[in-house]
Amino acid sequence: MDRHHPYWKKDLEFKYTYCFGLGVMSMGHMKSIMETQDFFEELMRSIDLAKEQEQQIFFDLNNHFDEWVDYVFGMLQGKEEQYCFVLDLYSILSFASWAKEYCQAVLEDYLQVFQFSTAEREFFAAFDRCRQMGRVEAAVEVYRRFVEQGFRIRYDFLTWFFPMFHLEEQLEAMRIRDGETVILDYPVVIQGDIEVDKGGRLLIHGADIHMNGRVIVHGGRFVADHGHIEVMGCSAAYWLTIEESSVVTLTDTTVNCQEHCGMLHQTTGYLLIRECWICHTAGARAISFEGDAMKLADTHFCYGQGGMLSIEDAASAEIVDCTFKHAQAEYGGAVYADTIHDVLLRRCSFESCHAKYLAAAVYFKYQKLGQRIEECSCRDCTPQEHPFFNTL
Repeated sequence: MDRHHPYWKKDLEFKYTYCFGLGVMSMGHMKSIMETQDFFEELMRSIDLAKEQEQQIFFDLNNHFDEWVDYVFGMLQGKEEQYCFVLDLYSILSFASWAKEYCQAVLEDYLQVFQFSTAEREFFAAFDRCRQMGRVEAAVEVYRRFVEQGFRIRYDFLTWFFPMFHLEEQLEAMRIRDGETVILDYPVVIQGDIEVDKGGRLLIHGADIHMNGRVIVHGGRFVADHGHIEVMGCSAAYWLTIEESSVVTLTDTTVNCQEHCGMLHQTTGYLLIRECWICHTAGARAISFEGDAMKLADTHFCYGQGGMLSIEDAASAEIVDCTFKHAQAEYGGAVYADTIHDVLLRRCSFESCHAKYLAAAVYFKYQKLGQRIEECSCRDCTPQEHPFFNTL
């Protein structure tokens, strides 16, 4: 199993508790150990659980069972986590023969605790049958019926469980008006622009998007979570333009602008970005922010022709544990700041960044209090003199 589990980036506590819950099925009976242990060990490696933690699960199953089962039930309270967990249970169950009765009983216990409806039970059972028979088209129909009944499940969960499963939609330009919500949680090719009016919502949740166009948010809401976005063409300076919005959030999302444009321009509100990859921007900074406050954490920027970040007007910014590689601009190869409020960069690394005139890494237009560079490093950046300019 060379693939990553959908939850491989979660913290250790989550991953251990999650795997303990699965271990109840795989390691809770001698017959199930004999039949499912090899797969379960592969699954734990795919979720990036340390070897010593794998061994600890077997110990806790035998010595602290009730305590850890309570932790499992406490953690798996949301439908998203429950759905992924149940798919993994079905995967383990598929290896059981002598232990099938025991494994089915464990599955039933979990379904009762999760209070799954009849529709949910039927979906998972039917999708599992399609997987075992390799029937992709039938699996697509099972999925569509599930969605039509008002349910949602992340696409990457389905492809993790059934790698052959594939679904791709074609969408044209659209306008999301007040009271409307569009959720993209599957592969989609979009030809044209998407406009989001005030009161409208565009939610990217686990989608793989190829887009020839841009997104313009006029006071609406934009959220990207576990997404992958390829910009195939864009006639504007930025793929995503935010106006009159309060909060914009991107988490665990990759945006590849393919040198067509910058990634985001925001003039109002707050911007929260965590664990994202933003790459191959051109013609403008990857992010140009003029709103109230921006927080970036654990985010990677690479190949920015025009620089990575611009922080201007009355914006404040907190940028922590981010990396900037192969950026170039006239002033501030990676980061340019011209704001009256505070800007903090902490534990950030800059590699192969270049400024034509000043500050290979970070350029503050004015020297003032509140502009802080803490524990940041710069490697192979030019010019070598003053990579962080106008810091106190």
